[in-house]
Amino acid sequence: MSASEFYDGLADEYHLIYLDWEAAVERQGRVLDCLIREALGPGRRHVLDCACGIGTQAIGLAQHGHRVVGTDISEGAVARARREADRFGQDIDFALADFRDLDAVGGVFDVVVNCDNAIPHLTDEGHVSTALAAMTRKLRPGGLLVVSIRDYDRALLDRPATESGLIPGPPRRIVTRLHEWDDDGPMHTVQIFVVSENAEGWTLRHHRTRYRALTRAELSGAAERAGLRDLTWLDGEQLGFHQPLFTARAPGLSA
Repeated sequence: MSASEFYDGLADEYHLIYLDWEAAVERQGRVLDCLIREALGPGRRHVLDCACGIGTQAIGLAQHGHRVVGTDISEGAVARARREADRFGQDIDFALADFRDLDAVGGVFDVVVNCDNAIPHLTDEGHVSTALAAMTRKLRPGGLLVVSIRDYDRALLDRPATESGLIPGPPRRIVTRLHEWDDDGPMHTVQIFVVSENAEGWTLRHHRTRYRALTRAELSGAAERAGLRDLTWLDGEQLGFHQPLFTARAPGLSA
């Protein structure tokens, strides 16, 4: 199953994997807004969220006054993002695009965001460099790139098998992630099971996707090859974010 098919299937219930998706929109928007203002100074910025999903970060950033364009490879996710932006009262332009090729996205941006472990869907190592180069081309001189991925340096040591938890809801639901690692390598399949309570009892939905565990050194190397500078890794937990954050700057003058 391709990444686009995975997110098409997950789009309508993506919020269910969060304890509180609307609170996550606010929290993540606040953290990203602080990073942007610390790097580029105060002011309203032009932001491209090139893995926007159902709008988690795009909507949160728009709530802080930024002018946001959201793109994603999943048609289902983009359709849901449009609905959610309308519901939140935010004016965001959404379009289909693969973040390995952003040339069809008009203009350049002060900030490019790629969050929620999107890049590790690229199972070919060369595609990571292609993606970083594409994102860099969409940045103004001195612009800021922000990426979030899972802590794969730790995961490659621990090789976790399962993650599971009961979310009180409503609706009450149990979300379980089964990690199936390919031998000793970085490739793994993630099976997501969402068991939700309803008036008739409980329903089970299943989603499956593939990842390549991407280390910090690998992502940093791809960023350097793309010409980015000031590479920085941040502890997401300390910042109130759910994943480690990587930032880098485009060469040239400050944005």
